[in-house]
Amino acid sequence: MIGPRALSIRLSTLTGRDVASDASAGEGRPTDDRLSTVDSYVRTVGRRLRGPVGTRRELMRELADGLDDATEAHVRSGLPVAAAQARAVRECGPVDALVAAYQPELAASQGRRTSMLLALLMPGLVLLWDVPWMFAGAWNAPAPRAVLVLSDVITYTGLAAGGCALLALAFFVAGARLRWSVAKLTGAVGLLGVVVLALTLTCSAAMAVLNPGDTVAVFAWSWIGLLVEAVTIVATGSMTLSLIRSLRLAFGRVPAEGVRSASAVAP
Repeated sequence: MIGPRALSIRLSTLTGRDVASDASAGEGRPTDDRLSTVDSYVRTVGRRLRGPVGTRRELMRELADGLDDATEAHVRSGLPVAAAQARAVRECGPVDALVAAYQPELAASQGRRTSMLLALLMPGLVLLWDVPWMFAGAWNAPAPRAVLVLSDVITYTGLAAGGCALLALAFFVAGARLRWSVAKLTGAVGLLGVVVLALTLTCSAAMAVLNPGDTVAVFAWSWIGLLVEAVTIVATGSMTLSLIRSLRLAFGRVPAEGVRSASAVAP
């Protein structure tokens, strides 16, 4: 199976140019009609891919630039424009194979994003939730023993999740070199996040039930509590969205719509 970087090397070999460098430099693409077949192929691949938008655009720009260069090389060798495009697309391979080659890179990108969010936000929220108790207020009355135990559970869970997320980031770097299954690693990060969030929310709800007076006083009537609550909602929403995306990439199926082979888009 051809990988994204191997594809760049293949196209560079055909054209004598550095495809990745051209893509990152943002070289303009020709605007004549020779791009019709190439555009159809690139758009078909792009529609089939799932993952972070920025990474997907970068991969498709690199693919399009490489195909343009390959087309120009074949035209210089004497092929008509249409035939040059068709050959460039065929050399790139079937759409299914290309999607399968690109998808792990997209899964790794999403997994890294989710890991970074967990590594930053979970320990950060643990520290943030202690801030209201640094201010004088009615909520500073001694809490029931069960509430203190639940608070410790939340604290240790958040710190442990941050540590595991940092470890996952290291595995993503090592996995790129050792050819580990990044999809499984992305799925593991997603499952970890779901468990951590579920446990944290459950313990928080139990604390509110066991100590309703302090909960209302700090999170409903104090400005610092409302600020902490707002930040918590935003952070939790960001993590939840990233977790959902990671789980969908790890355990979902890539849509089978659109063109399945290079020959189907080549005239």
